[in-house]
Amino acid sequence: MMAGKVAASKFTGAFAKLNGSTDITATRADIVRSLLTVGYPSRKKAIRKVGLWRTRMLSAMAYGYLDRALRTTEYFRNLEQTEKVGVSFLLGQAFTHWFAQDRMDIQFLVHVAGLKTTTWGTSSAAVPPKNGASTPSPKSRPDFIGVKKAERHVFESKGRIRRPAKSAIAKALGQVSALRAINGTQPATRCATFFMLKASGAEGQVIDPEGDAAGVEVEFDEWEMITKAYAFFLDGENTDLPEAVGEGYVGREIDNGVFFAIDKKVLNAAAGQEPASASERQQRRDAIFEILDHRASFYRERRTEEVSPGPDGTLLIDRRPGGIRPRRKIA
Repeated sequence: MMAGKVAASKFTGAFAKLNGSTDITATRADIVRSLLTVGYPSRKKAIRKVGLWRTRMLSAMAYGYLDRALRTTEYFRNLEQTEKVGVSFLLGQAFTHWFAQDRMDIQFLVHVAGLKTTTWGTSSAAVPPKNGASTPSPKSRPDFIGVKKAERHVFESKGRIRRPAKSAIAKALGQVSALRAINGTQPATRCATFFMLKASGAEGQVIDPEGDAAGVEVEFDEWEMITKAYAFFLDGENTDLPEAVGEGYVGREIDNGVFFAIDKKVLNAAAGQEPASASERQQRRDAIFEILDHRASFYRERRTEEVSPGPDGTLLIDRRPGGIRPRRKIA
């Protein structure tokens, strides 16, 4: 089954291979994992404020609003317009996360505004519009920072039910163009992403405008970023999974037949006492990336229609009734 198309444009250098229209190869399990991974400042705060049902809600959202081919369901199409906007916003973030991980091999996509260590530097120089971008407001901030071991990326995410107007595209291009540096490093790409949810399947558009030397810069502690990314597992109880495909992972059942888990080796490296010094934080961060790089093929081998492994060491298993087959208990 086809899940739709994503068109990428204006990427240069090593990322030019992304340009063109390709199939969206995400499964619904991928979208559930992305919904659980990206988008809100703190899982701990979310659970404390609204309860554990937040996780079940995100899982149910993908199941109720998207079919297995990532086409919108009749239920979604009958929602009131205002509710569609909120759902599209969250699912747009999930598709952006999928694109970053699947197409760009970016392990972490982080909402840095939720980090305690984040500081924004300003520039008196105006960012001139170019390549169709509109001038961003002085307080404009992009949605996400993408982090690989040696690369930094900027993402602005827009989830929609219709194609974006030229003015919406110009605004997003301006927002990603306004970021000059991330922890002292120029962004490798600046991705304005649009994902449209349709009855015929998802449709994506990703544009990487030319960067600029002017604009703001952001700094944040990358060890805090990692502990935030794994907060769901660091903050809760984890157990071995009743699934052969989950061997080497620990996690928990978040909904009937839906398991969210993390590689034991990654969790062990992320857990434990808070690093005491900047050098130790850097060493612990580098150790996480070494594990992820070393085990990348281990993760990919687990992928099926119902099993979504991430390059960040997370794993989502969806055995809900109505899927390919019922959940099989492992003796």
